[in-house]
Amino acid sequence: AEVVLSDEFSPPPRQATLDAEFQKALQVEKDLYQAVRDSEREMQDIVSLRKREEQVIILEKSVFETAREKAKENTVDESAVEIQEEKDENHVDYLTPFLQNVHDISAITLEEAEDARDECLKAMKERLLERANIIQCRLDEENSLLAKKQAAFQRNRDHVEGADDEFERFCAEAMFRIQILEQRLSQHEETALQKYANLDQKLRQDPRLTGLNAK
Repeated sequence: AEVVLSDEFSPPPRQATLDAEFQKALQVEKDLYQAVRDSEREMQDIVSLRKREEQVIILEKSVFETAREKAKENTVDESAVEIQEEKDENHVDYLTPFLQNVHDISAITLEEAEDARDECLKAMKERLLERANIIQCRLDEENSLLAKKQAAFQRNRDHVEGADDEFERFCAEAMFRIQILEQRLSQHEETALQKYANLDQKLRQDPRLTGLNAK
């Protein structure tokens, strides 16, 4: 190729210099072309990713919602057991087990009637106290476990990745279980006296304890 000089009096450049300049210009052109292609490819990847994200809608529940659901599942079985126990109490003969020492049920004495009534009420009281103790023990365990977890978390300031989320989830679940147990204990305490009074009234009206009416 013919080289045109801006200064006709300047000596013509050497062929090696021209080749070097040509190769440099060619490399710059290749680099620019590759940069454009990389930019286009990156843009295509971004567009493709955005389309996939729009097509797949993921609804993530909050930590507290997840915790409440898990804790609620853990209390369903226990509530079902308590409901079944109450049904059994309503259908099972509450008095017969305490009439074993009565010599003649058709001629029950005042002392025998009082003993049967007292033993029946005592058994009811023990069941109510036992249930309250079970709920209270579980409540104490949950509070103790939560306190230990919080103390351990405070001691270990250098947490691994994801530890904060795990701790937050644990606390949310524990607090929900504690709330449920507190509600159950409060409800049990409110209904225990009424159940005891209802049984006492049923015993006084039970025809098998006619001796009480003669008192």
